Order: sequence, then C-alpha cells, then structure tokens
Amino acid sequence: MMRRRILACVLVALSPLSARAQDGFGSTPAATPPAEPTPPPTRDQPATPEPGARPATPAVPAPVEPTPSAPATPADLPSAQDIFRRSVQAIGGEEAFRKRTSMRVKGSLGAAAMNMNGRMEILALAPNRFLTTIDMGQLGTMQQGFDGNVGWMKNPMMGTQLLQGSTLEELRRQSDFYKELDPGKLWDKATTKGVSTFAGMPCYEIEVEGDMGSGSLFYGVDDGLARGMRLSVDSPMGKIPTETRMVEYRDFEGLKLAAKTEISAMNAVQTMTVESVDFAPLSEKLFELPPDVQALVAKSSKPADGTSAPPAKP
Repeated sequence: MMRRRILACVLVALSPLSARAQDGFGSTPAATPPAEPTPPPTRDQPATPEPGARPATPAVPAPVEPTPSAPATPADLPSAQDIFRRSVQAIGGEEAFRKRTSMRVKGSLGAAAMNMNGRMEILALAPNRFLTTIDMGQLGTMQQGFDGNVGWMKNPMMGTQLLQGSTLEELRRQSDFYKELDPGKLWDKATTKGVSTFAGMPCYEIEVEGDMGSGSLFYGVDDGLARGMRLSVDSPMGKIPTETRMVEYRDFEGLKLAAKTEISAMNAVQTMTVESVDFAPLSEKLFELPPDVQALVAKSSKPADGTSAPPAKP
C-alpha cells in the first residue's frame, strides 16, 4: 500500500544522485564494430565445403505460430475502479489497513551497475506526514519530508530546498496515508486499456492522466496485485520517464506489501528492498521542519522590502 509513496520519495531524492553517479560510473562503452560479413557464393562459384565437413542439411521451415486469440473488447474488461477495488482486497482489505495510523519502513536501495548501495528509512503518519532518509555512504545522505503543509528535500548536490509547483502538489497527494484505498482519486482519468504482459505476467493495463503525469498502471489478472507502472514523474530535474516493477510481495503484519521493487530511470536500474515494516505509533515531533528548512520558509515568506509578509491563506 505504501508503494507509490515510497517510489515518489525515492525518485525525487535520487534523481540528481543518479545523474552524478552516471557521470562517473554509468558511461556506456563504444560498441565494437561488427566483423565484415563473408560474401555469399555466386551461382557461377558455388560454396566449397571445408575438408571433412558433412553435407549441408536442407533448411527446415520454421513452425507456424498459432494465431493468437482476439484481445478482450472494452465490454469484456473490468473498469479501472473495479481493478483498484480488487487491488485493495488483494493486499488485505480496507479495514485491515485503516487500523494503521503510522508506519516505519526500513530497507536498502542500490544500483549495482553504478556501484551504489545505501540504507533507507521512511516514516509516515496519518493523515499526511512523512519523512524519508536515504544514506548512500560516501555519496552522502538525502532527506525528503512533508509536514502537512511544507514539502522539502536536501541532498549533497542541491543542498536544502523547498518543493514548489507540480512537485509539491504531487508530494501533497502522495502524503495521504490512506490514498491507496482509492487509487482512482490520484488521477483525472483512468481507463482500462486491455490485457498485456508486464514483468512476465498477464496484467490489466490502465491508462492514466493527471497532474502527476501520464502513463500506464499494471495490475495482475490472476492475483489483483499492483505489478508496476510506466509514468513520467515530476522532479526538480524535470519530467523523468520511469518504469517500476513490483517483483516480490511479502506479508507484513497482515498486509501484503511490495518487498522488492525495481525502478528504471535515467538509464539506470535501482533496486529497493523492504526489510521491515513497523506500524507502532510515531510522534508528530519526528516530522517537524529541520532548522535549515524553517529558515527557508521564513525567507520565502518575507517580501523583498523586509516588511512582514501577509499571513498565508488556509
């Protein structure tokens, strides 16, 4: 249930770090030019077999593939809302999730191709507070948070900054602790497109559009679980095309949650592994703005002439 909240945090926090790591580790070597092909024999000059070679066996025509069955028509497909409701039941049901009001997730995050490995901790508190910390060792520590009003992030490359515009609005939606009990409310449009293969299994594909971007969501035909998404995600570096695959689920205190997720973005694959999920109560003090974020808020609310800014509208 926390998958989009976690993925949004990870993508926003790691996008500049991924670019930095690719500069050092992710360059692609030049391809070796293919060898010049041997010209085929002409009719006047038949091919000469190698000494001791057996006579060539006549080519066997490839078997004709069976004609695939006709795809399901829109009338045969469940609606996007029906698929969303089924996904809630697949992870344990609405009642089981509403019993929880807080969540602490611990795990690891890494990109083997770029030699990046780190630890992550994600704190979430109903109705709409969360804090993500990602420690990438020598590459530095990144944080992202939302206190119900202010969204912020900091990392070694970009320092501390307040999130604004579409990035803040996406963060605001992602902070809703219970939002995935009704995934449809995250999108202006959600339409079942058909059945396609995603992550090696048949999935319902739902086309979505909204302030978060546009793309496709994939839900297992057999089990109803969310299996991934292809979206363009807003970040401080602009829109980033991403593909996310939930490759493993585990039971955490009665809820079936994605335990291993692969995120393909910016020519790199990042693997997120959830090791533990704790639903014990969390204090609101954990989500208070750090001093440097408070300073940015105070500075942004002060007009250029130095006078006090008018109070913000609720």
